Amino acid sequence: MKKVMLLLGLVISIASCKGNKEQEVTILKEEAVKLQTSKRIEQLYSEMLVPMEVVNAEADVVTKKYGLEFGGNCYACDVAQLIVDGEMINLLNACDMQTQISFKITKVEEKDKIIEVHTPFNVFSFERVDDYPMFRLQVSGQGIDQTLYRPAIYYTLKSRLDTFEVHDCGDFEG
Repeated sequence: MKKVMLLLGLVISIASCKGNKEQEVTILKEEAVKLQTSKRIEQLYSEMLVPMEVVNAEADVVTKKYGLEFGGNCYACDVAQLIVDGEMINLLNACDMQTQISFKITKVEEKDKIIEVHTPFNVFSFERVDDYPMFRLQVSGQGIDQTLYRPAIYYTLKSRLDTFEVHDCGDFEG
């Protein structure tokens, strides 16, 4: 009887360990997916995104093809710079950083080259244009104030701005 009880206890312990290992493997896989997802969007979350435009459509090199969005940054002061921090997406007026609107992020989805940032009223779709951190932005949903926060078509990281050939307003006094 003791041997049967001992054997039964041993079988139960081995079975419970096996179940725990399967559960641990599942948890590790889920964490790996979260980590992988985080690395894909980490760059989008890393710093301010500045509005860009195509300045030389024939150029093959990203830093020669795109430049600072001149009209919205230097003349009309209507274009939005973006900060995506994981909890909020903030649109800041390019000429007055104190003027901003914020949207609470409800969900972030990744599909190939596209990262969709969902808010209660809008979906901000960032499509990776190139391996260089250049994104094409499409906003759907409720309208955004175009007089102060007009979304540009393209965005890049602020730290990469000086690598582009056209990266400032120059001597423009508009």
